[in-house]
Amino acid sequence: MSTPISLKHLEFFTKIVDCGGLSEAAAQLNVSPSAVSKSLAAMEDTLGTTLIKRTTRSITLTDAGQYLFNRANKLLKEFDETLNTTSGYYHNPQGELRITCSIAFGYSRLVNLVDKYRSQFPDVNLYIDLNDNFVNLNETDFDIALRISTAPPQNYAMRKLVPVRWAYCASPGYLAKKGMPQRRSDLVDHDCLVYPGLTPVLKVADEQDRLHQLKLHMPIQANSSLVLLKSVLEDQGVAYLPTYLIGDHIQKEEITPLMLDGTITCETHTLYALYFPSKYSNPKVRSFIDFLVAELGPLPAWDNWIPK
Repeated sequence: MSTPISLKHLEFFTKIVDCGGLSEAAAQLNVSPSAVSKSLAAMEDTLGTTLIKRTTRSITLTDAGQYLFNRANKLLKEFDETLNTTSGYYHNPQGELRITCSIAFGYSRLVNLVDKYRSQFPDVNLYIDLNDNFVNLNETDFDIALRISTAPPQNYAMRKLVPVRWAYCASPGYLAKKGMPQRRSDLVDHDCLVYPGLTPVLKVADEQDRLHQLKLHMPIQANSSLVLLKSVLEDQGVAYLPTYLIGDHIQKEEITPLMLDGTITCETHTLYALYFPSKYSNPKVRSFIDFLVAELGPLPAWDNWIPK
């Protein structure tokens, strides 16, 4: 007679996958390796399929195992959230909150925000994933995705947090050597540090109002705003960077924002918190998003230098 599959079986199974082995899972669960092995064997016998292929050194999920792992992760998390909410957890956020965020924003801003959040909610532990690739919340167990976008995906619930402004900038040392540009067209005479796909393509109109792309000198191109920031600080050129990354350096006078054609910043993106609608009843998710809205306000601290 087949053994009914319980939540405990699923917990053992997901722990095996997360830990990469039966012995490691047993240590994490504080049970014997034989108990973990028997649980897996009972599941495979009941389901009539192999879930994990094992060798002496590694494990590999079968297609059926991968499907079960994805679904079991969601089921266990939802079950945990249901119990926590029912037991009065609604008024006292606690446990692990999993957040994914872009690298530059996470490195420059999220750490300080998390520190302030935890001073208010000390029972919440945060797992932070910094990743510039878009993370599909349907396929992962993250609670919140913080994303900077011009058009966020529509298949999630979202909360608009703050506008993200951008500015052309350079170091005082660089400008002392190369001079201060007044117009975007002046950048043809400068060393331009470019993030392909994010740095605007500059065009000028001729006498017939036909637009022509400016040919810029680009000694450095990088797919990282952090690399370009470091290059700016080392007097290597002019870059177009988000103000959340350069705001502190501007206030310390380590970086100078450039007013080109009468404009000092451009507002092109927005910081969003993405989540599943059902998760907003989870106090951890709700408390963190509400905290971000209150903490950032209409004008975040990193934009305090912008002329009113």
